[in-house]
Amino acid sequence: MIILGASGFIGSNIVKHYLSCCPDNVKGFSSQECDMLSLKSIENNLSFIKEDDVIIMASAITRLKENSFESMVKNIRMAENISSFIENNKVAYMVFLSTVDIYGLIKQGTMINEKLLPDPNDYYAMSKLSSEYILKKMCHKRHIPLLILRLSGVYGPGDAGKSTINKLVESAVINKKVVIYGDGGDKRDFVYIEDLCNILRIAVDHKINGTFNVATGKSSSIKEIVDVIKQSTGSEFLVEFKEDTNQHEERVKDMVYDVSLFTSTFIDIKLKGISEGVYRYLNAYKP
Repeated sequence: MIILGASGFIGSNIVKHYLSCCPDNVKGFSSQECDMLSLKSIENNLSFIKEDDVIIMASAITRLKENSFESMVKNIRMAENISSFIENNKVAYMVFLSTVDIYGLIKQGTMINEKLLPDPNDYYAMSKLSSEYILKKMCHKRHIPLLILRLSGVYGPGDAGKSTINKLVESAVINKKVVIYGDGGDKRDFVYIEDLCNILRIAVDHKINGTFNVATGKSSSIKEIVDVIKQSTGSEFLVEFKEDTNQHEERVKDMVYDVSLFTSTFIDIKLKGISEGVYRYLNAYKP
């Protein structure tokens, strides 16, 4: 088991998950250890690879770090390099972590499912969709099963500054004040990191092939999540509404998912709802 992007929030949790169950069969590589922008670095660091190995690609320049033409090119180059690598070094299974952002600015009332045509509207989303295509083409050529997981919001311990849930919890617990921009009614779907790790374990065990949106199927508004935090902490904090200063930027109001394909495939997985997830998050949270 090889995890690329092992120092990031998601990658580090995947490594930790596998170390707890099969410590002798997992190797994680950060971008410092294995430079995904260099095919030579990949070849040198993964020279030990065998045909029964599995690669999970969590490496990416995230939107939070940079969302530019240059970062798009770099993300695509990473996919091209790992694609070139598996052309000459066949593996048993490949997993690519993508994003639901590839669907772009969907119309209000649209139910998001895997049949919806991608329409990315920023550099990050375009880089992920392009990477999907690159890996699909090579894995098909090499007869390697490929799992593409299009992730909605992922949160959990270690997500400092990287998730909406973290920002809300920090504001409530540390600042005793949560600022909501706009009316707080926009709906999003959030997946607990532990659930994502369990999805990957089942997928790897069964070599599940295909593209899946990863979402609970129960989207929540920011106002609803703030209420859950209040109930879970049992403490009071100020909630202030402010005008959304980013109204000039186009954004999707509600992201609601049809998860029937996911639930019919991953029948043994029951994703945590926002109440249980936030409760677990708060129990593990260290200010």
